[in-house]
Amino acid sequence: MSSYPLKHNPFFAQWLVLGVALLLLGGVAGYDLYLERGRIQRQEEERLLAMARVIQENVEHNLDSVNQALEDLRKELPARLPDTNLNQQLKTLTDAMPSVRTININDATGAIQASNRAELVGKNLNFNQREYFKAPFQHPDAAMLFVSPPFRTTLGVFSIVVTRMIPGPKGEFVGVIAAGLDPQYFEPLLDSVRYAPDMVVSLHHGDGILYMILPHERDGLVGRNLAVPGSPFTLHKESGQAATVFSVKMLASGEERMLAQRTIQPARLKMDKSLGVAVSRLLDDIYAPWLHDVQVKVGLFVLTSLALSLGLIAYQRRQRQFFLKESETAKAIAASEQFMRVLTDNIPGMVGYWTSELRCRFANKAYLEWFGKTVEQMRDIRIQDLMGETLFRKNEPYMRAALRGERQDFERTLIKADGSTGYTWAHYIPDMDGKQVKGFFVLVSDITQLKQAEMALAQSEWKLKTIIETAPECVKVLAPDGTLRQMNRAGLEMIEADTEEQVVGAKMADIVASEYRAAFIALNERVNQGEAGTLEFEIVGLKGGHHWLDTHAVPVRDVNGQIMGLLGVTRDITEHKQVLQELERLSQTDSLTSLANRRHFMTLAEQELSRALRYGGPLSLFMMDIDHFKNINDTYGHQTGDQVLQRLGALCLETLRDIDSVGRIGGEEFAVVLPHTDGEHALEVAERLRQTIARAEVVLEHSLPLSFTVSIGVTTLLGASANIDTLIGQADSALYQAKRAGRNRVWVFGNSNG
Repeated sequence: MSSYPLKHNPFFAQWLVLGVALLLLGGVAGYDLYLERGRIQRQEEERLLAMARVIQENVEHNLDSVNQALEDLRKELPARLPDTNLNQQLKTLTDAMPSVRTININDATGAIQASNRAELVGKNLNFNQREYFKAPFQHPDAAMLFVSPPFRTTLGVFSIVVTRMIPGPKGEFVGVIAAGLDPQYFEPLLDSVRYAPDMVVSLHHGDGILYMILPHERDGLVGRNLAVPGSPFTLHKESGQAATVFSVKMLASGEERMLAQRTIQPARLKMDKSLGVAVSRLLDDIYAPWLHDVQVKVGLFVLTSLALSLGLIAYQRRQRQFFLKESETAKAIAASEQFMRVLTDNIPGMVGYWTSELRCRFANKAYLEWFGKTVEQMRDIRIQDLMGETLFRKNEPYMRAALRGERQDFERTLIKADGSTGYTWAHYIPDMDGKQVKGFFVLVSDITQLKQAEMALAQSEWKLKTIIETAPECVKVLAPDGTLRQMNRAGLEMIEADTEEQVVGAKMADIVASEYRAAFIALNERVNQGEAGTLEFEIVGLKGGHHWLDTHAVPVRDVNGQIMGLLGVTRDITEHKQVLQELERLSQTDSLTSLANRRHFMTLAEQELSRALRYGGPLSLFMMDIDHFKNINDTYGHQTGDQVLQRLGALCLETLRDIDSVGRIGGEEFAVVLPHTDGEHALEVAERLRQTIARAEVVLEHSLPLSFTVSIGVTTLLGASANIDTLIGQADSALYQAKRAGRNRVWVFGNSNG
């Protein structure tokens, strides 16, 4: 037990300081983990919303296209009915719109007048009880696009039907044109945004009926009504927002998921019901890396706490032993003879006196104990006999110098009487009588504990240096002016240095990439003012390699609290940055064809249009569609269809210029922006590309090579008020004319002959 009062107990104070330091360290680590979890949550929410937006924009584009086709068809009906060729026209129209499976024309009684499906014609079928017929019948509105809840059709397909009312001469209800959406068309779209195995993507009706879902393991949920209290669908609808993100427990599966939802209801369309898209991930999978980081940091904190506690226990044990030894020495001095008390009261060590003949005249108790002698044995003993011949020869030069009147101070390692090794600091002080030296006093301090502490400290420093040197992260110390003082092996590898001597004294800011150098210098200045800070930056190593680093910097203070430099712990996040860059590339690229996806293509097209409007110069755009692509899928399978799409993408990249932007904006629908290209040259490019594709073949595994053709609609920027939607609409209209004219041709918007 310590004899110190509690409030003055140095051991208690040491434990208090250690406890406060560990609390601060734990608090900083905990706060860092809290911030990291929030960053992961925000990043994942943004990614899920972006994936939902991709689906939303694609479905809205398809709704626009279907609505436009129904409206065009409705305008032609009065002049076409009755028309025996109408069924064939409807079939041609559905072939040109892969997202539509069936188009029916029903009269006011619900009977089918025409259909692209031969199995529905002439069967006296009546669909007046279908929701897609009843809705416009009960609420006639020629401007409304009616969207039915999903249902199982007569042909056995679970589908959503969009309907336009056919008005009579006075606007009365005389029938409907109904288009059944093909769920197989939307499946690749939903699958394309699934960047993780745990992702679930679904489309649902505005009333809450689930239309389709991926992966297929969850097909049993199709048709379920999501509009139940407390469901994510209900929470989204009650929010009144077009886009929401919730972290909720799914009622159907009991899974904890982060769910992003978007309402699909284009502002330019008047729809009686909306659609919706939902994209979700398991919370456990999202936060799995973070939880691993928590476990690692908690483990390191526990190990650090244990190591520091054990170190403090060992240090305090040595302190107690030192205090005990000091007390015993003080008692021995107090018992010494009175005439030597002035010399020995405050000297915790050996005190003796040797004559010029090198015989002992006085030795205190410590002296006796060191050499294991009694007072009688020490009296008048020769120093050679006490020390032994070997030790005497080592000390003799100091003795002769003292007898010449020269004070001697030196360190000596001695073997004690018990055989243990002791360390001493010796002083030989001449005893002068005028100019004559009568002898010399010996004052020897036992510095064994100090030496042991010094060696223990050196051992501790060696262990600490070993830990730092073997640490996987860079540990460095910078001077206040930014020059390097010390760096471990991991840090040297990061900056591509072979040895520490190669970089010590160099300015670390010199290897920081120029765009981050100012921020790096500012961080050093803040740390020199007593703040801690973090920074992500890029460096160019001594051998030319580029690395992304994440550094945490704190001030280094001396015993007086003055800042003497910066301590930085840095990790290499190059791989993490590369993953983020790859994710950015994947978010902009169609995974099947490696072309720009719809969202990225629209961004590129907007940029080129803005450049053309600002600086002048021509700009052309064309839309391209694979002829009879649905037949290819139906005949050869979707794998062959994918090969055709990939071949088309490769041909586009080979034929077009580097400055041209090409993207896949639908199932088999592609678009190309041609900067600095007028209409005449755009037609030449489109025709050359069409011919190249017509000559190309796709080699099948067990069949003859497959050829395919495309239809292309071309438009050119005219005037300064155009926008991308207008140009795409014009090119799409020209594409439609190319298909109507027989396919495998190029049609220029505004030309009657293509």
